Parts: sequence; C-alpha cells; structure tokens
Amino acid sequence: MRAARRMAALVASGAAVALLCAATPAPPAQPVPFSHRVHAGDARIGCTSCHVYAERGPVAGVPSMARCQGCHKFVKEDPAHPQLDAQLKAFAKVLEDGKPVEWVRVTRVPDHVFFTHERHVLAGVRCQECHGEVEKVDAVRAVAPLTMGWCLACHHRKQREKPEARAKLTECVTCHK
Repeated sequence: MRAARRMAALVASGAAVALLCAATPAPPAQPVPFSHRVHAGDARIGCTSCHVYAERGPVAGVPSMARCQGCHKFVKEDPAHPQLDAQLKAFAKVLEDGKPVEWVRVTRVPDHVFFTHERHVLAGVRCQECHGEVEKVDAVRAVAPLTMGWCLACHHRKQREKPEARAKLTECVTCHK
C-alpha cells in the first residue's frame, strides 16, 4: 500500500513537471544575440551588475549601451571561437553606432499587481527563484507563471520561515494597492 502511494506521488509529480516544462514558452527572439550563460555563468557577472535598479526600485532595468561598452572594450578576439568572434564584432558595431538595443521583454507581472524588485532582493530572494537559472542558458525565457497562486505559495513559504516578521506577506494590500 505504501509503495503504491509513493508510486502515485512520483507519477503525479512527474506529470506536474512535464506540464510545467511543456507550458514554458520559448525565449523571445532578441535583436542582438546575448548569452546569460556566458555573462552570468562563465564570467560570473552578478545579476545586479547589469540590472542595477533591482536593489533600489520596482524594475530591475536593462543595462545601458555604455555599461555594455564598459566591459566590452576589454574583450579581445578569440580565433579559437570564430562564431563567437563574429557575434562580438557585430555587437561592437552596434556599440559604435550608439543606438540603444530594443530588447524584447521576457517577464512581466500584470499592471494591477504592485511588485518591486527592491523589496524581494533586499529580503534575500534569489533572482533564480523567479527567473530560473539564467546563468545556465543562452536565451532567457519566462520560467515562472507569475500567477497569484504561484506568488502566494512563495509568500506562504517565506511567511512560515519568520511568522512574526512576515505576517503581512499574505495580506491582499501587500501586492494590490
């Protein structure tokens, strides 16, 4: 009996994971190739080095071309990786032109939700909890559904960690002003 219950639980959790994976949308096409794996993974550049407003505002922000240029002026050609070199040369041209890249937004909460990155970052919520392990992928996609139920489940978990300090996490006015 116990083994049957375990098997049923495994099948149900596997089905849930399969549904979640199937429901994950493809990453949007961006105007310029950009790899979070290379930047956040290989180079170990922290999220807030580029998304500078995450610690002090509602939106994380997209880095300016000047911020990109600040690092890319030191990037050298790498004959061992001709495909990467071609992408870097194309990006160098974009930087020289001085026009901002019009990135396609990947994640968005509904307008009726009051959300601020600042509060979450300062509370110790890791970027990966909502955005997935972007340091392991080239193209970023929306991985969390960002539904009320999904957010509330997280708020309930965080509230159980520190009940007194986080008592208001599940009150409606916390997210709906």
